[in-house]
Amino acid sequence: MASLIQLRDILRQQKRASLQSLSLQSESDISAVEAMLSVWEQKGRVRRTAPAAGACGGCGGCQKGCSSAQVMFEWVGD
Repeated sequence: MASLIQLRDILRQQKRASLQSLSLQSESDISAVEAMLSVWEQKGRVRRTAPAAGACGGCGGCQKGCSSAQVMFEWVGD
């Protein structure tokens, strides 16, 4: 399982990634990654965004049928 710092470094490098992608890259459970990302969100370093319109049936706003793994996270600053 990745540490908070390792997850930060992955997202910093990519700028934007899905929860599922971050889980795979960090070799961590999705729920653990989401919890770590919420720490960075509270600090104002990460922003949760909707996936691309085609990723979950076209709504683009995660309102219908999007799995939590498809939610995108964006690194917003140091």
